[in-house]
Amino acid sequence: MHPRSTLLGLFLATASWAGSDGGTRSASMELRRNMPLVQVQVNGRGPYTFGIDTGTGTEALVAPALAEELGLSTIGTVEAGDPSGKNPRQLPQVRLAKLSVAGVDFAGITAAVYAPSQAEGRCDGILGFPLFREYLLTLDYPGARLTIDKGAVAPAKDGTTVQFRAPDGVPVVDLTVGSETVPAVIDSRGSGLALPGSMASRLRISGEPVVIGRGRTISGEFEIRGVELAEDVLLGGYRFQRSFVALHPHFPVGNVGGIVLRSFVLTFDQRNKLLRLEAPERTLTLPRPRPRPAPPASDGGVSQPGH
Repeated sequence: MHPRSTLLGLFLATASWAGSDGGTRSASMELRRNMPLVQVQVNGRGPYTFGIDTGTGTEALVAPALAEELGLSTIGTVEAGDPSGKNPRQLPQVRLAKLSVAGVDFAGITAAVYAPSQAEGRCDGILGFPLFREYLLTLDYPGARLTIDKGAVAPAKDGTTVQFRAPDGVPVVDLTVGSETVPAVIDSRGSGLALPGSMASRLRISGEPVVIGRGRTISGEFEIRGVELAEDVLLGGYRFQRSFVALHPHFPVGNVGGIVLRSFVLTFDQRNKLLRLEAPERTLTLPRPRPRPAPPASDGGVSQPGH
């Protein structure tokens, strides 16, 4: 998800360490296609498989089947949409008394009910970015670990830390593309590197744009094109050299998804709005992705092209 595609109406949750030592908590993280998944407990039951979506601006989403299994009653609705601003819809909300991730208990969470794609196997729900607002959240893609910790990210002058904004509860950083600055969501459920389609005429490209698939959001289905750049994209101190990028036809912001992120250990500090990026190489290249079909219609409420 992206700014203005997030679910609105966030609710505060409290969290506590399950242990008494107050140390770092971590759990194994499975990567399916591009989205990381972890095992969680909900209301003392489970384990259930939840995706981690830093592009989701509400604390959690639960699949209808899980809401029914747990006997969760609807307590209200929340509006969901996408960056096009077209055709928003209402999703039911439920209250989770407790959700446990990596040994950390989050209490009093209001979650939206929506059906995540089951294309890559069972997924019972989604953990959104605001759930971790009081902690350091580390997604270690090479090490396949999620870590929740206390403390702060220290600013660095070598480009390994970048400032982010959080409109609608999702992290937005600035990319440099040629001479332009482009806002982009750090989206752990996204695909590769994407730029707004409105930039197409201003990009230095190598070859002509080609169709790489179809995307579907709440506002409809559309064709996604991609192109190899003849210029570099910069994220902090990291350079994506002449990379292949997708062009989102209707969205005003870019997207940094899982194909990019899998090279990194990412640590988000929401209190100080800092993101630490750690990778063995400072220069990376993103190859042309393999074409794939549009996501199932059940994804239409919250997923975006490239998800």
